[in-house]
Amino acid sequence: MTQVRNRPTEDQQTIIQPAAQPKEAVVREEQLATRTEEVKVSKKVSPAATLPATNGYKASPSHRSRGNGWFITCVSLTIVSLLVMLGVVLANIGSTTSSSSSGSQATSSNTTNTSSSNAGMGNMDMSGTSSTSSSASTANTKHQTYNAVPPAALAGNEANIKLVMKDELITISPGIVYHAWTFNGTVPGPVLRVRQGQTVHTTLVNEGTMAHSIDFHAAQTPWNVNYQSIGVGKSFTFTWKANYPGVFMYHCGTPTVIYHMANGMYGTIIVDPANGWTPAQEYSLTQSEFYTTKGPDGTYSVDPTKMMNGIPDYVVFNGYASQYQDAPLKAKVGQRIRLFLMNAGPTQFSAFHVIGAIFSDVYVDGNPANHMVGNQTVTIPPGGGVVVELTVPDAGSYPFVTHSFANASKGAVGVIKVER
Repeated sequence: MTQVRNRPTEDQQTIIQPAAQPKEAVVREEQLATRTEEVKVSKKVSPAATLPATNGYKASPSHRSRGNGWFITCVSLTIVSLLVMLGVVLANIGSTTSSSSSGSQATSSNTTNTSSSNAGMGNMDMSGTSSTSSSASTANTKHQTYNAVPPAALAGNEANIKLVMKDELITISPGIVYHAWTFNGTVPGPVLRVRQGQTVHTTLVNEGTMAHSIDFHAAQTPWNVNYQSIGVGKSFTFTWKANYPGVFMYHCGTPTVIYHMANGMYGTIIVDPANGWTPAQEYSLTQSEFYTTKGPDGTYSVDPTKMMNGIPDYVVFNGYASQYQDAPLKAKVGQRIRLFLMNAGPTQFSAFHVIGAIFSDVYVDGNPANHMVGNQTVTIPPGGGVVVELTVPDAGSYPFVTHSFANASKGAVGVIKVER
């Protein structure tokens, strides 16, 4: 049975006030209202905006784009890595030296051909710094003037030459200590002198840290037999005959040749004519270049960029900048002066000139058959040589330079002091 409640009177309405709701009930009502609004909004969203579920989760457009980006990035990195690995492999493929055939003039002394790891540019220590201790004191690398007086030619029908290839710290200019690769510990190597027609027995000993070899411009001998690279700790002996007189270069010919030459592996060999030269005051001068970069310890080594662009820091005679200004070459008034000139390069030409003098006789490549008279300046290409003779009538100082004055300013200058 339905119960009918009587509406309260106005006085009762005034007196009766609604009971205050508990605080928790108010919060629940507000939360319910918020959920209701969210449901209304969600129903307005187009079904097409919802992406298919992936692994039980709904993927938003941003998730899909991010996945594609990561996939592209991974593929790109994989391709780049493969290209880098291919480049490394190609860069480390060095050239190998050809095997040496035994000849009647070549004998091996515990010698093996150099492996590809020593022959190729990719495996060579390009810096010029080897295991030579760079902590050597300045006293140990103090410059000693290179003796420009050549030795006398060896007597007899045969001559024996021994060259030891090793790394050394040398001084090439005041305060400039350089990591060099040398013959017999000096740059240039020792001046060698034989006579036309002599049989020359040559022994090479490698005490360095990489493969080295020899190339005598004075010899006629098969390159692949006698100019082979010699491994560390090995030695090699071969024989050749000095058929032509002249002033010639010898140098290391192991690839990459320019690195070995720029680091000091060169020298002069004089082949006297069979009947010898007329008496004179003789000197041997080798022009060469150094391309340097300073290391953390203050020592210097080869700078490949300067070297390949032919921009030397120093151009010198006999291995040290301007050394014959302070220690001039000496001669007497009226005395014949003979200069054996060789340009080791490896890149710059020499324009040799003596200030205040004229060359009475010039022999291109040092061969008496190539005779010229009255020259003021002689051009010597890298790897070439010249013998010049002059007689000075008055006492005084006579500077000698390369007339390529940019190079003279880098150290290719000296003095001949003529006294009574």
